[in-house]
Amino acid sequence: MTSKTNDISLLIEAARLYYEHDFSQQQIAQKLGVSRPGVSRLLNKAREQGIVRIEIRDPSNRGIKIENDLKKKYELKKIVVVPEDERVAIIKRRLGRATVKMLSELIADDLILGVSWGTTMQEVARQTARKKIKNMTVVQLNGGVSKAAYDTHASEIAQMIGEKFQATPFLLPLPAIVDSPGVKKAITSDKNIARTLDLGKKSEVAMYTIGLFNEQSVLVKADYFEPEEINSLLGKGAIGDICSRIIDNNGRICSSALNARTIGIELEDLVKKPYSIAIAGGKEKLPAIRAALRGKWFNCLITDGWIAGELMHD
Repeated sequence: MTSKTNDISLLIEAARLYYEHDFSQQQIAQKLGVSRPGVSRLLNKAREQGIVRIEIRDPSNRGIKIENDLKKKYELKKIVVVPEDERVAIIKRRLGRATVKMLSELIADDLILGVSWGTTMQEVARQTARKKIKNMTVVQLNGGVSKAAYDTHASEIAQMIGEKFQATPFLLPLPAIVDSPGVKKAITSDKNIARTLDLGKKSEVAMYTIGLFNEQSVLVKADYFEPEEINSLLGKGAIGDICSRIIDNNGRICSSALNARTIGIELEDLVKKPYSIAIAGGKEKLPAIRAALRGKWFNCLITDGWIAGELMHD
């Protein structure tokens, strides 16, 4: 018996014990002779490889109804609503799983897939199952190298998704925001950078998160702004970011000067895509999601039940 077969047998046994026989992870660890974290890794791998597929059925069809109502209200192509939870990590895991499922319905040979970065996108990358897609390209939509110790994992996400699909990855190992429009022009005039940005513009499917802009935002933690610039943006009504583009409460670009220093896809190019997929959930994201909807910056939304309920009441 090969080691690969052994690995698959172990994944199947762990999955059966957990999902069919209701063993706890500690009990499985004792039975299989592995560590408790090792069991968690086995179960995650079983989901990634498609050995385990989780499907939630709602006999009342409430989930389907709110998805249909939201799709009609906001003129969206697709919307998926995952169960809400007070734990942000759980919501992100569910959003990641739902995104992978939606992507599996859109994936095709010769596809150019654009991806942004963030902790939710990390979940998408982690849960993406391995499948060879012919002549596929995965391109990073916006810069993400941080000037601080904070790691955005931007290139890792595009790289991982590319590896899962045996696709060619195109990365942007650059800051999301630079010091001046002149610096941006010099950087983006490089032929390799220009080619990656052009591929992002040409991508048929784009996946990205919607961030809330405040003092705790990822872009702030990544040390892109001086305190006075943060205060200035907040004074102008900055509420969220999409692919590092800061938007106000009405979904408009908050600062044209800042936008001229931002490296990555323009929001106007997201609108033109056949599938522009925004992935965001958790109560704190509601103002940013509302703003992005007002701006009409996406045509597909993956969010959680609490956000969906609030959006229906708007």
